[in-house]
Amino acid sequence: MFSIRFFTRLLLTAGLASIAFSNLHAGAKFSGATGYQIVKEGASVSLEADYIENSSRENATGTLMMKLWALDAPYKGGTLNGTLLGSYKLEGLAGGKHYTDLKRIVPLSTPSSLKNYFICLTLSEFSNGAYGIVDWRNMPNTKLLGPAKLFQLDGPWGWQTSYEGGTVDISVAKISHHRTGRTGSLKLSVWATQQPYKGGSIRGYEIGTIEKKALEVGYTYTNVKNVAKFVPPPNGNYYVNLVLTEFRDNQYVIVDYLPASKLSTFNQRKN
Repeated sequence: MFSIRFFTRLLLTAGLASIAFSNLHAGAKFSGATGYQIVKEGASVSLEADYIENSSRENATGTLMMKLWALDAPYKGGTLNGTLLGSYKLEGLAGGKHYTDLKRIVPLSTPSSLKNYFICLTLSEFSNGAYGIVDWRNMPNTKLLGPAKLFQLDGPWGWQTSYEGGTVDISVAKISHHRTGRTGSLKLSVWATQQPYKGGSIRGYEIGTIEKKALEVGYTYTNVKNVAKFVPPPNGNYYVNLVLTEFRDNQYVIVDYLPASKLSTFNQRKN
């Protein structure tokens, strides 16, 4: 009887030790809704969480880190392979404490390939000399992401030709950039193409172009309205596109464009 009772007592003691060890290592976790939002014209991302709590009432967590990832498949634990879109460091939580209504805007890093990605927000804790994932949330929808655009044209935009005057009026709401330094000289051109333009090398007729001075960091062109010399294309129907180029490496390179919404007819009457 003594040995049975002693063995039972050992089991109970071991069980209590197991519970105590588990409580000791209880850590931070998400609670409520989580999410993200790409802001500032794609230059930043907002990391959002309703609630991050320390589930242990006795022990503090290590330093915490929220990280947003772009992945090829939903995360299910273990090793994580993907593109880190943004991260934010938080102080560790004392026992029983929590963060509420977190919304932190951080710089956005985008993947090198343009495609749809699964998005995951992870919560990591610093312990034993490294950060380890302690909780995560996969976002419900995929997101189309790709290399960051250094330039951006924002509409509405328009063009109007005059055969008699030999001019083309060009207008666009905004030209902006995300370069860390000064841009090269810019050109804003109107192109007539026989096929819809979808980026890359352009084939067609440049019917008007204007030069714009380089932009300093943080500066934009707004409500752009200029008059260019009109170079008529051969008579016919064309897609008309607005194309922005930057001078770099001794040539002008296409950096953004606004495509045509429909076909336009050019018909130069000859006397």
